[in-house]
Amino acid sequence: MKRLIHTLSALACLLATASCEKDLTPIVLEEPRLNFIYYNYNGEVTLAEDIEENMLETAYSFALRSATVGEELTTDTVWFEVGTMGRLFDYDRPVELEQISTGEADAVPGVHFVPFDDPQLLSKSFIPANQNKALIPIVVLRDASLDDGNVNLQFTFKDNGYFKPGYEAFSTHTLVISSHMAKPANWDTHYGDNNFGTYTELKHQLMIEWTGNSWDEDYLDELFAGDSNYVTYLSQWFIEKLEEENQKRLDAGLDIYREPDGEPVSFDPEPWY
Repeated sequence: MKRLIHTLSALACLLATASCEKDLTPIVLEEPRLNFIYYNYNGEVTLAEDIEENMLETAYSFALRSATVGEELTTDTVWFEVGTMGRLFDYDRPVELEQISTGEADAVPGVHFVPFDDPQLLSKSFIPANQNKALIPIVVLRDASLDDGNVNLQFTFKDNGYFKPGYEAFSTHTLVISSHMAKPANWDTHYGDNNFGTYTELKHQLMIEWTGNSWDEDYLDELFAGDSNYVTYLSQWFIEKLEEENQKRLDAGLDIYREPDGEPVSFDPEPWY
């Protein structure tokens, strides 16, 4: 899963509008700065007052990513797109990240991710000459400790002499790393339970296997930005597909699909009220 945080062109101009002044502390624009940029479901730049909580977090699951690519992964790269504030320069400018402790299940450098000061990683982390955006990599590692739960990798931009962090609302992000199927951060925002029933890891895996789609955050954004009739169709299709697959299992002398607690898998949508 590659969850990309998009870039805002002409960031200084847009973020300086009067509509944002109440949310953003003024900073010196002459100093080059960096921001993570978020887009809404219509593909428009999200300003400070419109940021939603789920935008500030990306979920990465080795299980989900492995199911998507069809092989077991022990390492992977998650790319984040960043944008600059200030004037352009005619030379490459390095970008450095630094971890912020959350005090709760923090990711460990060298165990859950490649340290941010790794020379090979730093060689790929820069704003190209005369550009105002770039993709910055974070390399995640599949450690056995992820079998017991998630870890949080919260990070911001390091003041490295080339850049300082930008506006607070846009300069900190959290990557939640796991090795099991994980509910996408935007599942609730898109009312996933109301369309496909209560989220479970088994259902998530079946949705991937039966459709061939990733069903990660990017896919959900694309799906729900499209034709709502197709979402309705998929909702009913999963119900019928489950009945069909359960019958095949019964015919083969197997039990129907059940959750770990023994409850039958269900795609019946949750009520909207």
